[in-house]
Amino acid sequence: MNDTNTDTNIDNIKNILMECVEEDNRNNRAKKPGTKKLEHLDFFIQSLLSKKLQESLIEENILGVVKMWLEPLPDRSLPNIAIRKRLIETVKVLNVDRSHLLESGIGKVIHFYSINPKEDIEVKKQALEIIQKWTRKIFKEEQ
Repeated sequence: MNDTNTDTNIDNIKNILMECVEEDNRNNRAKKPGTKKLEHLDFFIQSLLSKKLQESLIEENILGVVKMWLEPLPDRSLPNIAIRKRLIETVKVLNVDRSHLLESGIGKVIHFYSINPKEDIEVKKQALEIIQKWTRKIFKEEQ
């Protein structure tokens, strides 16, 4: 796959995933169930874990999209538990650096899940492990 095809593929993936956020948020405001993110969760996870696409996705700020998927909905409810569990599990294995974290702002939402008293214990644990991993990595980069 050449760079042009990869760039197009990355843009298409991001567009599909952003449309899911927008549609679910629209449905949430209309008091309807939002199912688009759940329907595309497997696609998102497969894209994130693809060795062929992962580095390009991270460079193109896919973490910003992950953040949007994990953020509370307009009515302040949290995304479906399957979305939270699987995306946080997946984020844990991604190789990101400080610039990716700063650009995306994902640290804030991961921190939220690590301290939310109402959060599922497994999600909290995974989120805390991510925060610890990123903190160690950032300190290592600064030395």
